Amino acid sequence: MSRDEGFAEYITEDILGHIDGITRKVLFSGYGIYLDKKIVGIIIDGTFYTKADKKLMKKYQEEGSEPFCYERSDGKIFTMPYVSVPLDVLEDREKISDRIYEAFELSAKIKK
Repeated sequence: MSRDEGFAEYITEDILGHIDGITRKVLFSGYGIYLDKKIVGIIIDGTFYTKADKKLMKKYQEEGSEPFCYERSDGKIFTMPYVSVPLDVLEDREKISDRIYEAFELSAKIKK
């Protein structure tokens, strides 16, 4: 896995720049995408994923998105609560805004 600063900049500035409060931070081998300090997405290996619960995961998979999965050191596949954002959503301000705000609502529910 590698980190692509150019892609992260494209996502946070060009795609999400119209949403106030969007920031990014280095996270493992990628980036965390935040709205008002709540994580709403990740960028890993050139793919942007938004946070999703089981309901949103199902909805977005039916629309062609893929869950973020990785192989653990023991060989087991682990699925994280993030789903890929297809190009048609990235290119539509209303759709991407909806996805970001849905992800924000999920993050806001998590108590720390």
